Amino acid sequence: MTSRHQLVSIALAASGTLLLAACDGGRTTPGTPAPDTPAASSSAAGVPNNGAPAVQNPLPANVLDGSPCDSALTTQQLETFLGEPSPGKPSTDALGTACDWHSTTGSGAGFSIGYQTKSDQGISLSFQSVKPKADRWLVLDPIDGYPAIGYANNVGAPKPDDKLACVVVVGISDQLAYSVSLTLGDKAYREGKDSCDAGRSVAAEVLKNLKGRA
Repeated sequence: MTSRHQLVSIALAASGTLLLAACDGGRTTPGTPAPDTPAASSSAAGVPNNGAPAVQNPLPANVLDGSPCDSALTTQQLETFLGEPSPGKPSTDALGTACDWHSTTGSGAGFSIGYQTKSDQGISLSFQSVKPKADRWLVLDPIDGYPAIGYANNVGAPKPDDKLACVVVVGISDQLAYSVSLTLGDKAYREGKDSCDAGRSVAAEVLKNLKGRA
């Protein structure tokens, strides 16, 4: 099992809500790589690095203060994504604070949002520690000008091109980033939805709220 930044993405259900998927306690998906803890705990010099893009209009560090449970998504946004969301479950790990939610409708949907405040490497950490070992690595379209990537490891997945899970990481400065780690709900998965596309949609809503804190 890997830690945080590992579930990912979401998909449109018939009701119009975005349904993610089983979270194994809300935090992990087997086989999905996460940034190595040693790299995450060391201060970075010369960011961006390892091919990561620079952040042109950085947000202040205070937008990632506190728990994502309190600031990442509004109640209305959570209901749009999950239908009937569980209360957020806060946690802390080597990268920073995180919060997990899942759908209580029985769809198996869920996601985790993490504030990467402890590495000082921003999105460069993913380029350094995750890209070399990820089965799936995507440079996504920037979100309102902020660089974003998606990744997953399909070891143990039902098929090699499985798109059930994806971690989306968004850089808000050269030193800071946040992640959306999601898994598709059952219906969305059967319909062939792409978890990285869906995860980017969730990340875009998070960015709106973070910018409101600047």
